[in-house]
Amino acid sequence: MKKIVLSFVVASFAFLLSCGGGEHSTSENEDQNVESNNVDNTCLDFAITEKHNTLDPIKVTSVASFHITSQIYEPLLRFNEKDLSLQPLIAESWVISEDNLVYTFALKKGVHFHDNACFEGGKGRELKASDVVYTFKRIYSEKSSYAYSLVKNIIKGSENYTEGEIVGLKAIDDYNVEFTLNKPSSIFINVLAMVNSSIVPKEAIEKNANVGTGPFTYNKGNDTEVAITLLKNKNYHLSDKKGNKLPYLESVAYNYIKSGQDQLDLFMAEKLDIITGIPPESIKDIVESQIADFQNKPAKYVLGRYPEIMTSYLKLNTAIAPFNDVKVRQAFGMAINKTKIVDHVLKGEAYSAGENGIVPSAIKGYDFSSIVGLEYSLTKAQQLLADAGYPNGKGFPALKFATGKGNISLRVGLEIQKQLLSNLNINVEISALTLKEITEMNGKSELNMSLGGWLGEFPDPTTFLTLFYGEHVSSSLEESSFPNETRYQNTKFDAIFKEASETVDTKKRYELCLIADQILATEVPGIPLWYHESYQLIQSVIQDYQPNSMNIQYLTYVKIKEAPVVEVAQ
Repeated sequence: MKKIVLSFVVASFAFLLSCGGGEHSTSENEDQNVESNNVDNTCLDFAITEKHNTLDPIKVTSVASFHITSQIYEPLLRFNEKDLSLQPLIAESWVISEDNLVYTFALKKGVHFHDNACFEGGKGRELKASDVVYTFKRIYSEKSSYAYSLVKNIIKGSENYTEGEIVGLKAIDDYNVEFTLNKPSSIFINVLAMVNSSIVPKEAIEKNANVGTGPFTYNKGNDTEVAITLLKNKNYHLSDKKGNKLPYLESVAYNYIKSGQDQLDLFMAEKLDIITGIPPESIKDIVESQIADFQNKPAKYVLGRYPEIMTSYLKLNTAIAPFNDVKVRQAFGMAINKTKIVDHVLKGEAYSAGENGIVPSAIKGYDFSSIVGLEYSLTKAQQLLADAGYPNGKGFPALKFATGKGNISLRVGLEIQKQLLSNLNINVEISALTLKEITEMNGKSELNMSLGGWLGEFPDPTTFLTLFYGEHVSSSLEESSFPNETRYQNTKFDAIFKEASETVDTKKRYELCLIADQILATEVPGIPLWYHESYQLIQSVIQDYQPNSMNIQYLTYVKIKEAPVVEVAQ
């Protein structure tokens, strides 16, 4: 789902944060009443390093768009913020047939779309089962959308759909909807908790309006050049256990701040409430120089650290020379010192170097450490390159290599360039591009290599293995094969991945995924560079914000309280 191009670049301070900053504060559980005399639930200020490129849920692939659309729209289910298990959201319950082919969902009554001019009288109407049917018909008719790639051919009768009915998609009545699948699928139930399958009303799509059922609403008139602000949905369908209407916050602002250091400075000035992607070199300095702010009771700041379901990797275009030769790919894989990248470029801000497969460590129950990646060996790398017909790099073609425009991404790219020149006598031409530019150029096979990352859409290895599934690959080099931007095709891998995606039993599926992951580690269509862990700095006045390994921002229950009297640590 979420493509990452790390992008920290120097940015100006010449703007005002959308919420105006402020001193906010400590936490209570969601089932406690909100006390008006000590709660300042005005606006939560986030920073994002890139502007969103869409607010249409079926097209979301970037992290910025993911965070914003997740507040506006809602799918049938949600991932629990603590253990990532599936929970009801728009659907209050569901039943799966014994053969794992029929999924029946009972919809929650009283869920209304946001008020918007697209509706008669501007009043949001109740969501019905027909809206679920409309949403999935729309997904199947938008074949260039990312959502389509997630559910392609899964629902019975969806093959080659253009218009009319889909036999496996049925509104039983206003509050019950049924999906019938072609084959059992381990992916399908997870897709129903992704923002890409969020339920949308036909009226809004026809009027090009961004309308969902989420806790916050969007009005383009609130946008500025430096921020996007979402406002509280006063008709939201959830309440806390005391009957208080949710969400507590009046608004949420996503401020565009590309520089990690600028984000940090604004956080310390209490102009931002939560920041992620803290500059690696700054973490130790922050804690050592301001230790009292972390040790006071209550602390002023909270520093969280946890592994993410995310891998950064080097994509190699396997459809064109020279990376259509597995020996060349293996040579590159053995010539790149990943540990050096983690230690010297990332300053240790990673879970570990990418010495195993493409699937990261944070997926519970998946034995990622059993995958044997290519060792760092200059002798073997140089021999493989010679065996491929390029002794000491002689005659090797020019390579086009794209990184993100930000500081970290470019520094990683320069380190790779340096290592390839030193270790294989191969020079690569680096271009620093935006995520959109990289995606477009990969879609036209205009790049040999590109640096990127993948944040898992759900806690399962298949969400990473699908990046190399041959069914995604277009027959034309000038047409997108997203999400398989390496254009890798391997009949054995494809067969195992297909079987895994149709295997509902988790243990058996993971066993198949390990086999597929090992194929990738040997064939090297992409070179894993590092597995992520995230550092988050949170003002301690922010309550009930739950960081998680999928980087999902659940803001429905978040509160901001006035700062209490601080007991200084001795």
